[in-house]
Amino acid sequence: MNSFLLAIQFLTRLPIQVDTEFNEKEAGKSLFWFPWIAFVMGAIVGFVNNFFYDIGPLFGAFSGILTWYLLNGGLHMDGLMDTTDGFLSNRERDRVVEIMHDSTIGVFAVLALVLIVLGKFSVLASVAIQPIEMGIFFASVRMGVLTAIHYFPSASSSSMGNFFKRGASKNSYYLQWLLLALIILFARGKSFLFFPVAACLWGVLLSRLSVRKIGGLTGDVYGAIVETGELFMLILFGVFFS
Repeated sequence: MNSFLLAIQFLTRLPIQVDTEFNEKEAGKSLFWFPWIAFVMGAIVGFVNNFFYDIGPLFGAFSGILTWYLLNGGLHMDGLMDTTDGFLSNRERDRVVEIMHDSTIGVFAVLALVLIVLGKFSVLASVAIQPIEMGIFFASVRMGVLTAIHYFPSASSSSMGNFFKRGASKNSYYLQWLLLALIILFARGKSFLFFPVAACLWGVLLSRLSVRKIGGLTGDVYGAIVETGELFMLILFGVFFS
């Protein structure tokens, strides 16, 4: 129960006023809950978007985006912006890491923020996505992040990334894939297995880029994988499944 509450406190801005034990072991155990908490968050976003979609697609998209970032408090957006500033700076490794740790934001960060939010808004306004489908997208992206955590090294500068990675369990990771596959097969059929596979490949792609740029992954890079992965899922659905 501690790891479940810890995952909720970490991933959402829900007012869970419960003292939780935060250590390496519990942080690793909390990773098991990431896809399922994300699934519920996605389903809520999808429900809100659909509820207001008939009033007007633009209003439905705005309501969905507002719910999206109220739920997670923009947790991953900071990582996206820091990663974009660093990776697109075309500097040497040490300078890239320094830029990522800088509290100020640059032009690339602002552009990333605008393009990601605008991209998500555009898809939500253009395509009706059911709550169960949005839940699958959110959970799939977290599996992409977990793939990055389990199979790619953390950068030496990443204290948070190392903290979660050291407590991660491969057995738990395999169980998560099995459970997500069963949920998808039961709820939407085998064609929707395309999404977690695509999200995993996206996570691998950005992870390889991060290893080349800074020697490993950081919490910021995980955040970038989530934000870009969510948009990637929406675009894939809009293009191939709508």
